[in-house]
Amino acid sequence: MRKLTVLLTAVLLSTAAAFSQPVSDSGVIPVGVTLNSILRLNITSGGNLEYVVNTIDQYTNGIPQNARYDTHFTVASSVDFDVSLTADAATFIGVDDATHTIPLDNLGYLVVADAGASGSDGVNWDLPGTVLALSSSPVNIVESNYTGLGAGDINQNAFVIQWRLGTRETNMNSTSLLEQSITSDRYVVNAIIQLSQH
Repeated sequence: MRKLTVLLTAVLLSTAAAFSQPVSDSGVIPVGVTLNSILRLNITSGGNLEYVVNTIDQYTNGIPQNARYDTHFTVASSVDFDVSLTADAATFIGVDDATHTIPLDNLGYLVVADAGASGSDGVNWDLPGTVLALSSSPVNIVESNYTGLGAGDINQNAFVIQWRLGTRETNMNSTSLLEQSITSDRYVVNAIIQLSQH
């Protein structure tokens, strides 16, 4: 009987020990995050400008800014960004005769936030705030404001380039088109808008 009691006690103790021992295990769950940069610029209107100067008043005073000569563009970006503007040549070049040229600084522009943009100058980005002359050297026309707030969608980042020709504002050519005595021709140049990460 004593053997049976000892055996029964041993079985009970081993069973109790089996239930009372904590059991733990672990597993590994790999987690990966991929962030793809988004940098998209879209010219929504005014992607082709055609100025026709055909009155003495236009030769003397230029053609001022109006909605007809506005370029609207938007930026969708996951990072702070800069937008620059440059011409692809040192001068306007005549179509009929390539030796005919017009200085680039006869064309000026002002960059403003589009009326519908939810972003604001000085908070999300910085705009030049003055009329600039077109140049063959890149000029930043929109700069993110170093706060991480430049990143955003097209509703936040919508802009207007307000063009003008021969108006002699700020750093534009200070001589009128009339005084420059420019040969009749159709003159062309490409203005290039470049979007890049800040």
